[in-house]
Amino acid sequence: MRSTLLAVAVLTLAAPAALAHPERRAYFPDGSVGAVPKYRSTAEQVLVVCRKDSAKRIRRSFAERPKLRRKRLRQLDRCRFRHIQAAVDRARNGAIIRIMPGVYRERPSRRAPEPDPRCADDYEEIGSSLLESGVTGEGGGAEVASYEYQRKCPNAQNLIAIVGDGPDADRVCDAKCDLQIEGMGRRRSDVLISGQRTKLNVIRADRADGIYLRNFTVEFSDFNNVYILETNGFRMAKIRSRYSREYGFLSFTSDHGLYDRLEAFGSGDSGIYPGSGPEGNCERYGIEIRDSNSHHNTIGYSGTAGNGVWAHDNRFHHNATGMTTDSFASGHPGMPQDCARWERNLIYSNNEDYFNDERDAYCRDTPIEERDPTIVCPTFQVPVGTGIGIFGGNRDIVRDNHIWDNWRDGVKLLFVPAAFRGEPEKGIDTSFGNRFADNGMGVRPDGVRDPNGNDFWWDEEGAGNCWSGNAGPAGAAPTSNVLTGLPTCPGSTVFSPGVPTKTASQATCATWDPYENPDPPGCDWFTRPEEPR
Repeated sequence: MRSTLLAVAVLTLAAPAALAHPERRAYFPDGSVGAVPKYRSTAEQVLVVCRKDSAKRIRRSFAERPKLRRKRLRQLDRCRFRHIQAAVDRARNGAIIRIMPGVYRERPSRRAPEPDPRCADDYEEIGSSLLESGVTGEGGGAEVASYEYQRKCPNAQNLIAIVGDGPDADRVCDAKCDLQIEGMGRRRSDVLISGQRTKLNVIRADRADGIYLRNFTVEFSDFNNVYILETNGFRMAKIRSRYSREYGFLSFTSDHGLYDRLEAFGSGDSGIYPGSGPEGNCERYGIEIRDSNSHHNTIGYSGTAGNGVWAHDNRFHHNATGMTTDSFASGHPGMPQDCARWERNLIYSNNEDYFNDERDAYCRDTPIEERDPTIVCPTFQVPVGTGIGIFGGNRDIVRDNHIWDNWRDGVKLLFVPAAFRGEPEKGIDTSFGNRFADNGMGVRPDGVRDPNGNDFWWDEEGAGNCWSGNAGPAGAAPTSNVLTGLPTCPGSTVFSPGVPTKTASQATCATWDPYENPDPPGCDWFTRPEEPR
């Protein structure tokens, strides 16, 4: 136990001042009701948005599909809006909003000031450890925009805002519920929604139960390209997110959600982020992520308190790290993280060198508004060259994936003490009951050898963690940093305090800061390893 206490002390002392999501206090919707919305072809209210050149774009895009071209041109005749937000404002519950091919920069929304003096009294104060950014409050904490701020001043922080709860603020959708917002191009690139880094969020759905977003490209947010918050029932399908300063697709304290056939690249944090996922005690998975492709981000997929998530049949590749889930940050409901299930994913070649000295200098010295938005500037610390990182998680399942060509570790399991996130009373509450089974390690799906630097890294802390059926090239045993061998499933019920030198070797990495401490002493996370042979 003494060794464990030492490790906890090291991690706690190394903990950064703030790692969390810059948002108001958020709450889970009632998970006993709700459903993922289904696609609808008709509705009582159909609103059409277009640009001046939409007809020309339709003729070009559908040149080889004359029947569909004629249908789109007939739909275009019903266009009454030039801006998506204007159609959202007019929409009633259950409306379909059809966006014709074109580029949508939403100039009226851009003119809304931030902060908006109309909502000067609509902030709430939270502890300063709960967020990365905000206005210092009288109590020494920080002030963030409340839900009422979003309702009354929807475009202060958001290019397009779908705000569903009414003045009763009971966290249940009253208006703008069950909206379907769909790009009507032949390809998702035919409809482009561009934030130009002028707003925190390009699209925000806040308590907007039943929201369905489909078939467009979204780019250049200052925080999230698509943001789903406190929403019960959502679906994002056939959308491309590119070059968000932090997150591509993010859901937070939401339930009954589906990420479907998405592509995300160029995010400073993660392309896909199901944070503070729904609670279900591993009996249900309230958020599903499938058939998606996340690449060339700092992290392909991440989720602080990413609970109740089932991610399957996706590709996470050419990021700095492929996938992570964690119990690091304070202020995230659902801590500690538990009950993610990752199956049949391809996790490979996550070695992008976004933390090198040249990139550090560019991102540190170039003001955000002057940066090339297509250059990834990392906003969160991860070990370059890692396929999967579970940094404080319980009862997660990693099964039947192919994990190869990650030059540091294929999978990294590291405990995080509750004190790190400001909850010392919870003691040691990770890592327990994580299962790694039947994964192909260091070998491509076609059987070609393509090794990870090391297949499995573990700090040897916790109980019930187990590894079975994982195989390398030609069925060879996977490699690991555990000299005595990885425990087979179902694992031991005896608590292991871990190896303090392993824990300590990771601790200083948590002090990373892109401006003040880009290369923490004793940390090797940010140096890309050599390619293994």
